[in-house]
Amino acid sequence: MSARFFFVAVLLCAGLCAAAPMPVFHVAVNGDDAWSGTLPEPNAEGNDGPFLTLGRARDALRAAGTADGGMVYVHAGAYYLTEPLVLGKEDSGSEAFPVVWQAAAGETARIVGGRPVTEFTPHAGEILKADMTNFQLPKGAPRQLFFNGERQIPARWPNKGEDDMPGGKWAFVQTRSDAAPETSFVTASDRPAGWKSLAGVEVSIWPNYNWWQTVAPLKSFDAATRTVELGEKLPYTIEPGRRFFFQNVLEELDAPGEFCIDDASNTLYFLPPASMEAAEVVVPAVETLVRMKGAAHVAWMGFTMEACTAEAVRIEDCVSVLAGRCVIRNTGGYGAVVSGGKQCRVAGCDIYATGRGGVSLEGGDRKTLTPASHEAVNNHIHHFGAIFQTYQTGVTVAGVGSRVANNLIHDAPHIGILLNGNDHTIEYNDIHHVCLEGSDNGGFYMGRDWTQRGNVLRFNKFHDIYGFGLSGLAAGADGKFHYEAPHQAWGVYLDDCSSGVTVQANIFYRVPLCGVMIGGGRDNLVDNNIFVDCVPALHIDDRWDAYCWDLMRERLEAMDYQNPPFSTRYPELLKMGDDPRKPANNTFTNNVVAYTRDDYRGLSTAKPGSSTAVIYTLSPYDPETTTFDNNLIFHTATPKVAARSYKKDDAADVPWPDWQARGHDKNSRLADPKFFRPEEDNYMMRHNSPAFEMGIRDIPDYRIGLYRDEFRASWPPPAEERRDGGDHREWVVEP
Repeated sequence: MSARFFFVAVLLCAGLCAAAPMPVFHVAVNGDDAWSGTLPEPNAEGNDGPFLTLGRARDALRAAGTADGGMVYVHAGAYYLTEPLVLGKEDSGSEAFPVVWQAAAGETARIVGGRPVTEFTPHAGEILKADMTNFQLPKGAPRQLFFNGERQIPARWPNKGEDDMPGGKWAFVQTRSDAAPETSFVTASDRPAGWKSLAGVEVSIWPNYNWWQTVAPLKSFDAATRTVELGEKLPYTIEPGRRFFFQNVLEELDAPGEFCIDDASNTLYFLPPASMEAAEVVVPAVETLVRMKGAAHVAWMGFTMEACTAEAVRIEDCVSVLAGRCVIRNTGGYGAVVSGGKQCRVAGCDIYATGRGGVSLEGGDRKTLTPASHEAVNNHIHHFGAIFQTYQTGVTVAGVGSRVANNLIHDAPHIGILLNGNDHTIEYNDIHHVCLEGSDNGGFYMGRDWTQRGNVLRFNKFHDIYGFGLSGLAAGADGKFHYEAPHQAWGVYLDDCSSGVTVQANIFYRVPLCGVMIGGGRDNLVDNNIFVDCVPALHIDDRWDAYCWDLMRERLEAMDYQNPPFSTRYPELLKMGDDPRKPANNTFTNNVVAYTRDDYRGLSTAKPGSSTAVIYTLSPYDPETTTFDNNLIFHTATPKVAARSYKKDDAADVPWPDWQARGHDKNSRLADPKFFRPEEDNYMMRHNSPAFEMGIRDIPDYRIGLYRDEFRASWPPPAEERRDGGDHREWVVEP
């Protein structure tokens, strides 16, 4: 059964359960596991009614048999788990009759993986404390606390506070430790010298490049030299000017909403942000709320899932399993993870405030190119990456043949969608205000494997993506560190020789540093897209002889690319040549490139007040190996455009007439595309647009993003928090 057909079958099952020959059980907070579970509420005699726990309902379904399906209604209330609900092969339905677990209609059923903390006593001032001896928190779990459903902050220095910088206030590495650059550094402050104990103290740090962050334990602090030593070795050296802060420090518990967990005494210290009267304080204690392993034809729908140390839902080696219409929040890891199996779906969910990312899909066999056919569809994923901020994405898709569609992804520190594998379809997604805290990333990202081909990006919107990063050490005469935005963020980033990707019929706007970035790849098609205020629309460069080169060759050989199915599915791999690092056979055709402003600062491609719109940057590479043609170019200030080659003998901008004289863009035109309502970011084109005369097709903007159906967790979706990133911003930091 296909995933879509299964989705319909779930609806039928839910609607016809009363007439169908299937077991139906109820779970309620006023239930009793000794009862039959067949009644939605206790009877008048008080001797029968719903079950109390999810586990009892699962056992009852097993005993009844699920060959004809099954239904579990979970009624309003909070269900605090002490262990995951595990569903396996024995809990499966059939193609015609799935097993459905769902919140009762119109009721909010919360599945909570934390333990309420109720017995607080005064500690000092307004700080409270509670004994956590019996909580048995998972070892190595991230430190989390939730107050009335809101994530609280591990007591930190500097305090998060209000600051123009992403993530609030930071401390900064002063000098590098040459003796142990991956584990230690010197800071300007001797603050840790005043702390009674360093046990349990952590350091959240961006050690070197602004594409990677982690949380590491603090091992020691030398007050005389102000040297910080971490308890683990990082993969990058720790360089001057990089951001960090200390957290889980009892002496720094001085701001409302901060907490500290003392592992030695098993004590929680907490400074509440508001009155504790009738407040719910929860510490996550369960790793995963619902784990399905080997199950088939099961639907999990309509729940609010929260307060766990890892993901809320894990679907492993399952067939036709659905997680739909759920609100997933306040997790330590991802919202939902699908691993292995086939035809599983995460659909219609609101996923936010996660410690890592939103949805992860993995499945299929890359060596045989067998698709998994998983889907992440119609999900609202936002404000993720609360703990681990880099490479924790709105959606991660890996393996073969999955689909990511109609998701709204926004307000995140790093990548919107990350892809690995083959033959995936990424379509109708709206991605904006991502890459808020990192650089060298994008709304979409993939890289470092020549064999990851056949992937299609179509009908998506990428907009308001600016990036944030360290622009230079001791830049300028002031001798200070400079962080700035926009900084090294792209709409679609085909990094490290990504090849064989189709980027077609997407809309890019306000991505000032580049719409599509091709980093040394080949056989990529960029066709029939709209670029507005992307400077440039396209960048192509060579790749260098870097440390990852051996890894890429290993990945190439691992796929047996010279034999079927790779040799027949991707014959271009047989034509790699002696230097596959060089881009070749890329195509940029039928695109609309429009510029309505000149005041973005980019990576030497656009300057404030410039009257020249740079549509391509080529660095350093022979443009003869790329096809540029039949594009429509428009600039409101002047009809002048340029292409920059960066060759040693041609370092200057190439004016448009010269560019065409060299044989490029022969059939391209300079004209107004006549957008319908550009002031409202509606870039569909009027009927008299010259683009249509050129064979350029319109893009159905109205089909992009979330849509309303029976499986949406909320409608309209919660209001989006918009970030003002349209202007150049710079932060100057004392060394």
